[in-house]
Amino acid sequence: MNSRIEKISQRSKGQILERLKKAHKMPDFEYKASVDPVVHIQRSGEKLEEMKRKMTDNKYIVEECDSGSLESKINEIVKSYGYQKMIYSESLGLDIDKIEATQKVCFNQEIENLRAEVFHSDFSVVRAKFGISSHGVALVHSSSTQPRMLSLAPTLCIMLLKKENVVGSLAEALNLVKAENEVLPSNILFIAGPSRTADIELITVFGVHGSQKVHLLLY
Repeated sequence: MNSRIEKISQRSKGQILERLKKAHKMPDFEYKASVDPVVHIQRSGEKLEEMKRKMTDNKYIVEECDSGSLESKINEIVKSYGYQKMIYSESLGLDIDKIEATQKVCFNQEIENLRAEVFHSDFSVVRAKFGISSHGVALVHSSSTQPRMLSLAPTLCIMLLKKENVVGSLAEALNLVKAENEVLPSNILFIAGPSRTADIELITVFGVHGSQKVHLLLY
């Protein structure tokens, strides 16, 4: 009896899916690309400066350095806070031995296996894919090699961003992500600086839903 019900269910499912395919055929449909208004009103040479200015307004701490001195700059930032416990992504691409921390944990396992390390780390280092000048935010997409919690759990999040990856608008950044990925990442985060809320007696409180401090290193 059960096998008969299962066969009927599978046949019904197939019929429904086939009807949906036919129902969504629109022979007269003509695709027209949407217009991104931000791109057309912005001067390309001002993207970097505009992004830095708006990120600073959003409470990012924005600094510039050479690609060969990223580890040294990270050490400088971490030392200023007195932090010692680091968590980082498998795809970070830095010389971890050069980073000065008493504890260094690679987030290369399921969160259930690293819960204590993730939530008790002082700082994380992640790579931002794009910086968006129109809003002063960074696009970070999560993956198995750069889990989402890296930018949320530690007190301090240090983001690395190439200057060549500064774009004009949210739409432009998303279109570039789509072009590079046949399947979109499971999470795409637009991070506008440290986490904050004013729900508690109308007083701004940092770090409620994410990192209290966010540094962006442009290189």
